[in-house]
Amino acid sequence: MPSVALVAPAPLYFAPLAESRGLFANLRRLPRLGLLALEAVTPKTWAVEMIDERVERFDPDAIKADLVGITAMTYMAPRAFEMARALRIRGKTVVLGGYFPTMSPELALAEPAISAVVIGRGEAAWPKLLDDFAHGRLQRVYDLPFGDDDFKLAPIDPRRMANDRGYNGWLTQVQATLGCKFRCRFCVIPAFHRDSVALRDLDDVTEEIARAPTKRVLFVDDNLLNRPAYLEALCDRLRPLGKEWIAQVSMDIGKQKRLLAKMARSGCGWLNVGIESVSARTLAAQAKWQNDVRTYLDALNAIRDHGISISAGMVLGFPNEPPDVFDLTGEFLDKAPIDVTVFHVYTPYPGTSEHKAHADRLLTRDLSLYDTYHLIVRPEHVTPEAFAQKFEALEERFYGGNRVIRRALSSLRRDGPAGFARTLATGTEAWLNLREGLPLHS
Repeated sequence: MPSVALVAPAPLYFAPLAESRGLFANLRRLPRLGLLALEAVTPKTWAVEMIDERVERFDPDAIKADLVGITAMTYMAPRAFEMARALRIRGKTVVLGGYFPTMSPELALAEPAISAVVIGRGEAAWPKLLDDFAHGRLQRVYDLPFGDDDFKLAPIDPRRMANDRGYNGWLTQVQATLGCKFRCRFCVIPAFHRDSVALRDLDDVTEEIARAPTKRVLFVDDNLLNRPAYLEALCDRLRPLGKEWIAQVSMDIGKQKRLLAKMARSGCGWLNVGIESVSARTLAAQAKWQNDVRTYLDALNAIRDHGISISAGMVLGFPNEPPDVFDLTGEFLDKAPIDVTVFHVYTPYPGTSEHKAHADRLLTRDLSLYDTYHLIVRPEHVTPEAFAQKFEALEERFYGGNRVIRRALSSLRRDGPAGFARTLATGTEAWLNLREGLPLHS
């Protein structure tokens, strides 16, 4: 039987977490859905081994398969190359897929240890790649379209990687849509999906959720609100299943009061929203038209009024950002009914127009630092050192002990014991990570 190994490198920032607080760390670790999706479309005549470096050691001598597929985000590329070189000298054929080779195929193919790259959705190209390899005709590039609406996915077993690997075992990941309807300049998602959106067959989604071994479901979609009518129909399917679910949606959800009510009734308990900036000038420059600073609080309160907790993404370091953006952001977060804030640094990825536009202001070309936790572009109004201090102070401000407790008590009043537990647990994890110099949310 031919065999293949599927490998996911750990990002650079994850190294300190490997030995850190088993319970808290495991709650944040989810099985690599990309590896499971590839395994699901691998012919049964192949044996499959999966290795996730976040939870297990990568040992090139232990891999028996002749073919190895590695998936990599941009910041994982240097580690992926290290793995590929170690495998190549042992006679393995290595192929690379994921965001990095899709956005920068020329950089991926420039590494001699990489024999082929997959652009776009790996599961669409994978069966052909395996057949080509088996018949000695492996191509250098596999580039297949993402597909149209009503696409289906091969069934996966979310427990396949979970046994004794230190993963979060209390929720199941599900993909319902691909891409995002918006074209924010700083975001890599539209380019990755070639400005397309695809909706999965609702029967297919419903069947997978009904099979889920956990009560809680996490939609990994970039924007589950791509088509409101689709989300409304999905809520109708979810309600009888009695699941609790989490999703990421765009800020225009605040205008969808009827849909929010349906989402809450169908089990939605937590939403991740992309606020990104409190500067109207920055939002306009980045073409993030769905966000309006003037209506932020109204939109967030509309979500909370339905008993739904909120995680918000904030990005600092945009070009032409106002000098007082840190103060403005802190003041806004003091007033906003947000349970969790994930702070990111503006990161223009290689292969995007933003990266080319700011080439003369790049502070580093070390791809391992393109993880949204490190400063990549020189700020306009402060030194890099001052930016780092202000960024850290903002994190400390939001996750100070008193503020964590105050938000948890607010959640108790709004959402009851479940909301209190969610807010306190996530705030405590971030507070502990700050004390140890780790990323806020692993």
